[in-house]
Amino acid sequence: MGMDFKYSFKAVPQAELSLTVYNAGFQKCPPNYGWGPGVRDHYLLHYVVSGRGSYQFEGRTFVLSAGDAFLAGPDVPIFYQADSQDPWEYYWVGFAGPSARLLLDQTPFSRRTPVLHVSAGEHLRQGLLDIYKARGSDYASSVRMAGYLQAALGLLMVPSPRSGREALSDYARQGAVYLRQNYSRSITVADLARQTGISRSYLYRAFQVEFSCSPSTYLTRYRLQRACQLLRHSQLSVSAVAASVGYDDPFYFSRAFKRELGVSPSAYREVR
Repeated sequence: MGMDFKYSFKAVPQAELSLTVYNAGFQKCPPNYGWGPGVRDHYLLHYVVSGRGSYQFEGRTFVLSAGDAFLAGPDVPIFYQADSQDPWEYYWVGFAGPSARLLLDQTPFSRRTPVLHVSAGEHLRQGLLDIYKARGSDYASSVRMAGYLQAALGLLMVPSPRSGREALSDYARQGAVYLRQNYSRSITVADLARQTGISRSYLYRAFQVEFSCSPSTYLTRYRLQRACQLLRHSQLSVSAVAASVGYDDPFYFSRAFKRELGVSPSAYREVR
C-alpha cells in the first residue's frame, strides 16, 4: 500500500491479569518515521510485514525487513526508524504482567538476540491483528486480548530438543492418560497407537521404558485397581463391577482379577 496509515489502541491495563495488553496496532510509516531514543515501561513486540527499517538496542543497530520481528524490554533505551526509501509497515503489541517474562523466556528472544526472523510470519501477523480486533477497555476485552497475545507468543516458541528417552516417556504418559480416561470402554492397543500417533511397536517400547510393562498390562492393572475400589466402596455386584471397568465377560474379569491379586473378586470383597 503506498499511502501512510496508522491504527492503534491503548488499553487500560488490568492489574489482576497475569498477562495484560497495553497497546496494539499496525502502521505503514512515512519515510524516516521513528520513535526514541527512549524507554518503555512494558514489553513491546513489532513484526515487519513490508519495507525496511532499523532498530537500535544497547549500542547495536539492526536492519530489519519483511519477516523480521524485534522486542524491546521495560526500561531499556531503544530507537527505531523507518527507512528513507522503503519505509516499513509493521504490526505491534505492548504488554506486561507476571507471565510476560515467563512466556518470553520460552522464545529465542533475549538481550543478546532482540531480533528474530519469524518462520510463521503470516500467522504472527494475524495473531497481532486479532489482538487489535479484540480491543476494548473492559475486563472481558482485556482477557480476550491476553488470550490472543499468548497464542501469538506461542508461535515464537521453539520446542526444546528432547532425548530419545524423553520422547518415549512423553508418548507413554500421553497414552497412559488416554487409558485412564477411557478404561471403561473397549480399547485395543491399535486404538491407543492411533490416538498417540505412533506405531504399536514404538508404543510398546515407550510403555516398557516408562512403566516397565506393556500398554495392555497397564490397562489391565488400572482396570483392576478401579475394580478394587468399587468392590470396597460400593454395593455393585461382581458382574456390575466388571462392566464398570470395561469387562463385558464377568467370568473373564474374575479370572483376570484372581490372576493379578491372588483371590477372586468375591473373596476380595469379603476380606476388605
